Formats: sequence, C-alpha cells, structure tokens
Amino acid sequence: MTIDYDIFSDAKGLNCPQPLLLAKQGIKQLDNDQVLYLEATDPHTDLDIEVWCARFNHKIIRTSDNKGIFQFWIRK
Repeated sequence: MTIDYDIFSDAKGLNCPQPLLLAKQGIKQLDNDQVLYLEATDPHTDLDIEVWCARFNHKIIRTSDNKGIFQFWIRK
C-alpha cells in the first residue's frame, strides 16, 4: 500500500526527542490536510508521535515497522 505524502523527515539513527522534533518541524511546513512521512529507528518514537498527534489534532494515517525502521504517515 502506497500513501502519498508532501514532506519526508528522516530521523533514522536519532534518539528521543530528536525524531519528534523533526516531525514538529515538518508539520509546520504543511498546510492542513497535507501529509508528513517520518522514518525513525528509535523504538520509543511511536509513543511520542501518538501523544503529540492527540494533543495537536494531527491524524496518524498509518504506521509500519519495516525491519526496525518505524514509518509514520501523519496528516496535519
């Protein structure tokens, strides 16, 4: 399943809180209804992203774990 996105953020190799900070920077560049695609390797990123999205009303469209690369598609 391919999901279109507007901005890609590469947080592979970065530890908490850096993946979340990259997600925040990416979302700021988007208009409403656009999608950020984030890749991270820190296993704690999922909880950070979930809490942040809930607080700021962003929607997690899909998450995936591709051999230790955690993928997130987030709609602003």
